[in-house]
Amino acid sequence: MNATLKQAAHSLSVAKIILFALGCITVFVAAAAVTQLLTFWINNQAAKTVAGEILIRTPLTIIALHLFAIKVIKTYNPSAIYGNLVLVKLLKWTAIAFILPLSVGLFYCLFNFMAPFAHTMPLTIAGKLGIFITWLSISISAGITEEVLFRGHLFMIIRNRYSVAQSIFITSLIFGLVHIVMLPSFTLLDVIIVTAGGTVAGLMFSMIYVYGRSVWYVAIVHIVWDIFFIGKITAVAATQADANKIIMPFKLTTHSQWLTGGSFGVEAALPSLVLYLLVIGMLYKLMGSSKSSDETGTLS
Repeated sequence: MNATLKQAAHSLSVAKIILFALGCITVFVAAAAVTQLLTFWINNQAAKTVAGEILIRTPLTIIALHLFAIKVIKTYNPSAIYGNLVLVKLLKWTAIAFILPLSVGLFYCLFNFMAPFAHTMPLTIAGKLGIFITWLSISISAGITEEVLFRGHLFMIIRNRYSVAQSIFITSLIFGLVHIVMLPSFTLLDVIIVTAGGTVAGLMFSMIYVYGRSVWYVAIVHIVWDIFFIGKITAVAATQADANKIIMPFKLTTHSQWLTGGSFGVEAALPSLVLYLLVIGMLYKLMGSSKSSDETGTLS
């Protein structure tokens, strides 16, 4: 991984970088489409999601992108994306993964910007279990596949021509722009908010990837973040109907778009952006200290 990040080769033209990046995105989307075709017949939502997201889509995406890199791109070793998984680092990043979303939630609750949203129609145990399995599977699949695509293959493709810093920024910007399709409405302000939020979040994920030297650590952070913010395990509900479908629903008590994140949600709100920037700053400082230590060791 070190050698890959430090490479200075400029063998790919800008046109090829764009084509290969679009090819990877196409492979990613195709894997999702194939998954839908293979699981449409499963009636139970939880079983369908586990089969589709965990058993089919995740491994299919990883394998397909790996083969695309080896057979078509041929400029980097895709195995370098995964690095060496170290148990101590795994536990550390798992702890950090939970601290990050809990910190955001604690901020909203302490300053009364968020409050519990009571159910009017209580969920059954079976209903809660189904929701938990469904959204846990979606979060795991999204966290792994998106990181393998953006922080893995797209980063490696762009890194072939540009510096680490430039590659981080470009992949993060793409990450932010892609999230526009997830918007329920497309006002100019919503587009700006989600692009800014997604890009800064992408910068944080990229810094974790470069610092940790393995896509698995950043995937863990991404998975846990999604569990708290994108699904219906614990989430902010806009209406009572939404709240009744969430295991642990909350409602925002503020209408400020700085705190609501517009139609995209608190992931793109100011408190989340501040958290992303704090993590980016700390990792930048740690990487600078590590680089200085390495240089000192080399000189001595």
